[in-house]
Amino acid sequence: MFKYPGSLFARLVAIAFLLSFALIVLSSLMRLSNQGLGCTGWPECFGYVDAARYARDIAASDFGFAQPSAITPPTAVERAHRVVASLLLLFIIAITVVAWRRRKEPGMPVVVPFVILGISLLLSVLGIWYGSPLLRPPVIMANLLGGIALLGSFWWLYLAQGPRQINPRHRTLRTWAALGLMAVVTQTALGGWISSHFAALACTTFPDCNGSWWPAMNFSEGFSVQQLLEVNGEGKVIFSSAAAASLHVAHRMGAGLVILLVGWLGYKAIRLGGRLRTIGSILLAALLLQVLLGISVVIFSVPLVAVVTHSAMAALLWLGIITLIYYLRQDTVKPAARQA
Repeated sequence: MFKYPGSLFARLVAIAFLLSFALIVLSSLMRLSNQGLGCTGWPECFGYVDAARYARDIAASDFGFAQPSAITPPTAVERAHRVVASLLLLFIIAITVVAWRRRKEPGMPVVVPFVILGISLLLSVLGIWYGSPLLRPPVIMANLLGGIALLGSFWWLYLAQGPRQINPRHRTLRTWAALGLMAVVTQTALGGWISSHFAALACTTFPDCNGSWWPAMNFSEGFSVQQLLEVNGEGKVIFSSAAAASLHVAHRMGAGLVILLVGWLGYKAIRLGGRLRTIGSILLAALLLQVLLGISVVIFSVPLVAVVTHSAMAALLWLGIITLIYYLRQDTVKPAARQA
């Protein structure tokens, strides 16, 4: 039987999971570095792009694909990102092939590997088509959400390789855990929307925003799904302070909801005891660290290391809630059928 963590399928999934986590961290580091986070002359240098480079990239992608000759030689982080992405695609193909060849084995997942393959191919096409999507927020968000989907899918597949147990049915708590997962993913997307609009410095104080609890905001501009950001002649990204502030306020309000929801989930999981107690404790610890990181990002003027770590901790929160959902799932197989 394949359903043990030492099987070929489980090993492939475990490696793909680690690669997908590394890819999320590298993507965050690459995007934020290209935006100028921690640049020389901070913070005045933030929000400027190499206008000539991205004009070439945009012209190439508008033509139909990002021609390699039109793109400035990649940085070390970009090269690492490409290597990890290529390796991940190879492992995804291997996982899909193994799943298909063993599709007749009881419990072998087949649909999920093909969904993962489809997502990875879509992300690859986006990368080939747009080249450097730094000025295209919708493309950045597609990459971010695609990475979230890949990471969560790999983790779920890996959890499913272990021995299954008959757990008490906690239908209501599973529903709340699913809502918690949606809240964390939405909160992560809000953070990505802030960075994709070069709005990291819109609110430089905490808990208020530049001395105001309700600053001037423009939600319609802030959440406009525009295809391309504008850049002036000096390479400065054009995005109003009111629109940027609206993104920060929305992100902070979302953080309050996540703290309440995930904190309650962690508490309930601890109360249930057993394996769920460990999961709940990890959830609460990750939540506390994530909150502290979020506050430090504002207080210490958006340091690159703190922001990238903040993104990585968001991924750990998704994984913690996915783990909770997995062990709270309704097991529809009767014990007698298991023993047979």
